[in-house]
Amino acid sequence: MTLGILGKKLGMTQIFRDDGTCIPVTVVQAGPCRVLQVKMIASGEHPEGHRTSTGNRGKKSGKQERARSADGYYAVQLGFGDRPARTSSKAELGHAKKAGLDSTRHFIREFRLGEAPTVKPGEDVTLSIFDGVSNVDVVGTTKGRGWTGTIKRWNFHRQPTSHGNSLSHRTAGGLGRQHSISKGVPKGKKMAGHYGVERVTVQNLDVIKVDAERNLVYLRGAIPGHNNGYVMLQKSIKIKIKR
Repeated sequence: MTLGILGKKLGMTQIFRDDGTCIPVTVVQAGPCRVLQVKMIASGEHPEGHRTSTGNRGKKSGKQERARSADGYYAVQLGFGDRPARTSSKAELGHAKKAGLDSTRHFIREFRLGEAPTVKPGEDVTLSIFDGVSNVDVVGTTKGRGWTGTIKRWNFHRQPTSHGNSLSHRTAGGLGRQHSISKGVPKGKKMAGHYGVERVTVQNLDVIKVDAERNLVYLRGAIPGHNNGYVMLQKSIKIKIKR
């Protein structure tokens, strides 16, 4: 896996090409993101800028430096969007201070990597990482739709509206195994319930345009979430071969 970037969905618009074709695009404000932490595997390989703790366990005087233990995997933690210091805890402010920030960030996520990362804490990640990239995967949280029925949540068909069906046109119908086995509703049964607010990944979206000066990237089609919602962008893993 490769390093990605964090961003905010601004909304949808259209882009017209020279031949007159119209492309629906989603505008995402991507970066700049500050590297808050770099995670490593080997205990002896600590990137420059990693935190070291001091202590005097077992000693009466003096301080002894103790290297930070390994994390067990390669990853880079990024932060995006300013957050007021008054709304942050001391632990969050201390974590951000190691990256050279006076306040923490609204949206913090990490990207797992297959090899040791080249970036260091305190550096900025910009849209330049997408130079030459034509397709990206977008991870976001879908819109919340509250408590919905089976028709809206699972695309169930409604019941017949003929004679004899009274006020049961949009109900779920029989749930099964209520009398013969008498063990209640089966696990995983599609029923009415809370719909939305789920982590969704949309793969292989075309990068139509990149505006590095304004930190904007234009992606073909829709991405999950509402306007001003936070998303994660990463180079596509599965790329469709165009025949």
